[in-house]
Amino acid sequence: MMANVYALFYRTYLVLKRAANEGVLGRWPYAGRGLGQLKRRIGRRFLPKVQVWVRIQSGLSKGMWMHLRLPREALLWRGEHEPEVQNAILAKVGPGAVVYDIGAHVGTMALGTALLVGGLGLVVAFDGDPENIARLQEHCARNGLENRLRVVHAAVWSRTSIDGIGFRRGATARSQGGVQADGNHPVLGSGEVINVPAVSLDDFIGAGVPPPQLVKIDVEGGEYEVLRGGKKLFAKQRPLVIAEVHHQQAAEQITSWLSAYQYRAQWNVPKEQFPRHLFAWPKGTDGEAWMRASRSR
Repeated sequence: MMANVYALFYRTYLVLKRAANEGVLGRWPYAGRGLGQLKRRIGRRFLPKVQVWVRIQSGLSKGMWMHLRLPREALLWRGEHEPEVQNAILAKVGPGAVVYDIGAHVGTMALGTALLVGGLGLVVAFDGDPENIARLQEHCARNGLENRLRVVHAAVWSRTSIDGIGFRRGATARSQGGVQADGNHPVLGSGEVINVPAVSLDDFIGAGVPPPQLVKIDVEGGEYEVLRGGKKLFAKQRPLVIAEVHHQQAAEQITSWLSAYQYRAQWNVPKEQFPRHLFAWPKGTDGEAWMRASRSR
């Protein structure tokens, strides 16, 4: 009951905050300040326990139900997480497509992508953190997407490990977890290290799963290792790639990889430098048209 009350309060807060930013509340200077103070007091009292079913308000997964912690995950609720990635998916994915979402977290991108591919398509959502997997499965079921969204508890890596692989969980946010092995570690992960299943892209596809036309990668620093595990995939099927790249070494490794596999790319680099987004396509594909379409959305 309290969670629903807080969700209603937070919706009201967002509306009034937007109005304040646009100057509507300029004649009542204490209104926004008082509302912010009230929000902080409520947050300190019971926020850690609040998890509410809400429908995504905008973007790729608009209308999808998600069980979110507010206000910590309010960005996901509003549909404002990584808009350039959302637009790139919207510009390219259609009915019947196969998409792999590697590092899917709780399904922010996977849910909406599953709508795009339709009943004849498939989205495979991978994540190493068991809590993320449980929430992914919950969201998949609530939205009735079981026939087109496959949730896989595994860290996608450069090699398949029958005995599993070290995975450091995110302490502040579960989205910050990643593989800690082979000299790699997640850039922000600071939680416990657990053992999780590990699979390479080539081995996963070799087991009979349809290969993707688009691969989205967000694994907190291990992006190059994911690509390394798909030698056959990227040499033969040549899918599009969207990746969030988290540090300089990975950027340099991936730049060499692009050249070796004859991929063209657009890098979207923020002023902070990292994380940055990579949008890549095989040589001979009109990737520029893809980028123009995504910018026009």
